[in-house]
Amino acid sequence: MSHDPRPSQRTRSQRPPAPGAAPLRPLVAALLACAAVLVLFVAGAAASRFGKKPAAATAADAPSTAGPTTKPPPGIGDPARDGKFEFVVTRVDCSRTSLGVEHLKRTAKGRFCIVTLSVRDIGDGSQYFLGHAQKALDAAGAAYGNDEIAGLYVNRDNQTFLRRLTPGDRVTGQLVFDIPKTARLTSLELHDSLLSGGVKVALK
Repeated sequence: MSHDPRPSQRTRSQRPPAPGAAPLRPLVAALLACAAVLVLFVAGAAASRFGKKPAAATAADAPSTAGPTTKPPPGIGDPARDGKFEFVVTRVDCSRTSLGVEHLKRTAKGRFCIVTLSVRDIGDGSQYFLGHAQKALDAAGAAYGNDEIAGLYVNRDNQTFLRRLTPGDRVTGQLVFDIPKTARLTSLELHDSLLSGGVKVALK
């Protein structure tokens, strides 16, 4: 009786699976389930974030459009400082065309503007007030120097501008500017010395 060495069909189908070769289908199903949960979580977070309406901007959040405030220049009656001197312009009179009396008289080429001001030494040393260092400016930007000869006429009873000022001294006098009849002064540029930066005083 001959023996068939090939295993029967029944024996081959009943062979147990190799060790460690676990079925893959349950593992794949579990991974797909986790991936689906993760996708749903991310989608929900995105909808929550981008679905909100932006809060209305408040006045505090709006950018400020106001520029830095510029302090106006001092005017008549205001103290104005340059270097060692503090000036206060108290009056401007542009109504005269001549100064002096009889033969001692000076006539303007246009008209005289007489500026009354006080000068106080606020430094720590003595110093002269120089009339020829002062300027007057009109609306067109033209500058006029102090007429020192005319100043002698208006200050003849007041020689305070001719002496050296010591710390704390205050003197009052007048500057005279000869300007065209059609010009209108808008400001003064006052200096404590010929080389100082000066300070402007508005006359409007």
